[in-house]
Amino acid sequence: MADVINQIDNEQGESELWITIKDASDLLSVSERHAWNIITAKGLKTKKLLNQHRKKTYVLRADIEQYHKDEQERERLEALKTSPLSAKSAISEKAGVFEMSESGASPLSEGGLVLSDKAKSLPALLKEMQTKQETLQKGVVKWRVTSIWVSVLGLVIAVGLGLYLNEVKTALSESQKAISERETRLSESQKALSELSERAFMLSEREKEALKTVFEREDYIKRLEDTLPKDKLDELKKEQGR
Repeated sequence: MADVINQIDNEQGESELWITIKDASDLLSVSERHAWNIITAKGLKTKKLLNQHRKKTYVLRADIEQYHKDEQERERLEALKTSPLSAKSAISEKAGVFEMSESGASPLSEGGLVLSDKAKSLPALLKEMQTKQETLQKGVVKWRVTSIWVSVLGLVIAVGLGLYLNEVKTALSESQKAISERETRLSESQKALSELSERAFMLSEREKEALKTVFEREDYIKRLEDTLPKDKLDELKKEQGR
């Protein structure tokens, strides 16, 4: 819903239109904040009035219209002060007539001299522009060549780095393979040593058993010699000698 425009009679019985800050900003074609700054700076009358069941700040429409009119007049005067083209043209026309009467030369002839001077400077201007264009083209060519060389150098570095990393990777792989083979050989050597030690242990056990048997046999023979009679022992020795 649109804001309510309040029409109130003043003390003199005249009808006054009060509008909201939003309506004032629309009339001045500015933002509401700018409109409020104008109202505050100019000291315009404001009033709190009811609008759609709540109070809003209102300002006199006549004050806003008067401010807008004053601003337009001020801008028109400033435009006239800053651009006095008519006075300058009148003065230049008078000066031209006076110079023509004094020297007998027409304004067209002076214009022709100016045009001829410009025509003379035109080749120099074209040459300068051509020189600048050539300089720019050389700069562009130099920049392109530099970019190409930088790209080639970066590609060479990348390829070299890739090859180096590949060689390092291959060397590491070969080292790991050699280490693995060495570990396999060590494992096999340890296994062979374990088997040898086991065999040696078994042989030593057998030798121990054999020695034990020999000792037991000698002990048995000794006991027999001690227990048997001499004549019986001599018979046994004779039988063994046969």
